[in-house]
Amino acid sequence: MDTSRPSPSGDHGNNFDGLRLVASLLVLVSHQFVLLGMRESTLADGMTLGSIAVAMFFIMSGYLVAESWYHDPHIMRFAMRRFLRIWPALIVATIVIAIAGAAVTSLPLHEYFGRETRRFITFNAQLRPYYTLPGVFGTMPANASLSAVNGSWWTIPLEAKCYAYVAVLGAIGLRRRVFTLLALAVVAVMYAKTLPGHSRDNVFDNLCYFYTAFFLAGVCSRQFAAEISRRRLLMLGAMAACLLAAALLQHARLAQWAVMVPLTLWFGRQSTPGLRSAARFGDLSYSTYLYAYFVQQLTVRLWPATPSYLATASVAGIATLLLAWCSWHAVEAPALSLKRRLRGWFPDFAH
Repeated sequence: MDTSRPSPSGDHGNNFDGLRLVASLLVLVSHQFVLLGMRESTLADGMTLGSIAVAMFFIMSGYLVAESWYHDPHIMRFAMRRFLRIWPALIVATIVIAIAGAAVTSLPLHEYFGRETRRFITFNAQLRPYYTLPGVFGTMPANASLSAVNGSWWTIPLEAKCYAYVAVLGAIGLRRRVFTLLALAVVAVMYAKTLPGHSRDNVFDNLCYFYTAFFLAGVCSRQFAAEISRRRLLMLGAMAACLLAAALLQHARLAQWAVMVPLTLWFGRQSTPGLRSAARFGDLSYSTYLYAYFVQQLTVRLWPATPSYLATASVAGIATLLLAWCSWHAVEAPALSLKRRLRGWFPDFAH
């Protein structure tokens, strides 16, 4: 296959940056219900705005990470690009949240900066999510999500695993259709494991299968982007068949997969005024995701009166975006600028 074909997502005049930012804010909107003890309306099979947004993240990530491999199919440079995107901002956010927690802990500072806080920093830096800080939000109700300072971070190690899947597929031949078909088969099996009657008792395992399937669907969509573009009627027919099967089998998740993957990627590749220029202040989606949960917890905890949904969500959203702007300009953009040096660090003969 000719691997010199142009990128199907074009340049940065598409909606992907804006769509990722919208998805990160939808996660904030969804978590605000949980943190206020309110019931959030759900769609089919219990899908909330937050779970839809996370699925969108994984779809776009699979597509764009596969595209990154196509642009530069060198495993060490690929790994370093992923490292520079995830780790610097994550480590700084971990330290910032640990320091900020000292202002609201119920413990004396010499106790707060002890073993548990050090574990919080080291575990999260190792992509082993650790969700609590000593004495912080400890008087909240006995609910793990209400005592966590970073409740959304569980997806980060899963994302890193998905990057590793792309690296493995790339190393053995991502461009070869046989391996892409294998990846499609893996997608189908993993997704089937989340369907009623087939899912594991462990809810976390089901979520990992669920979102990994969306990621691999994005990878495969990038592989067959040209074919999908040429055979739109066939793709629409396949989508309709999946929807019909979902209705007959009463499997809402099959419908979610059939609809969300093509719609997310189609809309991401469009060029919509406003969304296409969302990154003019920086790519704020990742750092918004990193800081939102802690900021929301603080907002609810420190609200001077009975917290209302609209007021607390608005304040938390603005504060989170300001932190995300600082993170982008102080941490993420400088780290990502190192990507220009990767060809010097890992020349082509190392491939």
